[in-house]
Parts: sequence; structure tokens; C-alpha cells
Amino acid sequence: MQTRLLLLCLVGASAAAAHRNDRGMDYGSYKNGRGVPCCNNTDCRPADDFVDVVINGQLMVRLLIDGTWYTIARNFVVAENASDGRAHWCGEMIMSLGGERRPAPICVILPPRDS
Repeated sequence: MQTRLLLLCLVGASAAAAHRNDRGMDYGSYKNGRGVPCCNNTDCRPADDFVDVVINGQLMVRLLIDGTWYTIARNFVVAENASDGRAHWCGEMIMSLGGERRPAPICVILPPRDS
């Protein structure tokens, strides 16, 4: 009985340690520019769409998240491409002092693009 319970706990722990999206992309392998993992197993997901923009001379990425476009500094983009062909963001949504929802990104993962 104890062996079976231990086996079930180990299987559950390994499943919880992996954070994969609906297309099987494992977020666990992505790290930001400081080497910090992008994901804590719950905070990464695909964006609905994305576009590169320049605002006041700064490279930015606009991500469509839950029907709203958010502008995120390009320094959050990781070096590795998304393996499933979509843009992704890792972080959480927070409320600003003005009461607006805004992303607090850890990482942005972009799909490969033609040069």
C-alpha cells in the first residue's frame, strides 16, 4: 500500500513539474536574459497575436492577451524561439494604481520568423 502511494505521489510530482501548452510546448526550458526560468508551472500561455513595433525609438512587442493589446519591452523576449509557432508570454496580470489591468511579464517567447 505504501509503495503504491509513493508511486502515485512521484507520478503526480513529475506531472506538476512539467508545464506544457495545448500543443506540447514545454515552457520549463525557457529562461530570461539573466538565466531565470520563465515559468513557475502556471504563468505561461500563448498570446492570441503579436506584432513588433517601435515606440519613441524603442523596440517593443505588442501582445494580444484576452482581447486586449499590451505593449511590452523587447528586453523581455528570450533568445530561443517558441517550438509551436506562436507567441507566448509568461508573467501575471496585475492591477495598476489607476485600476487598469496590465501584464507584469517575466518572459516573452516568440515564434521563429523569416529573416
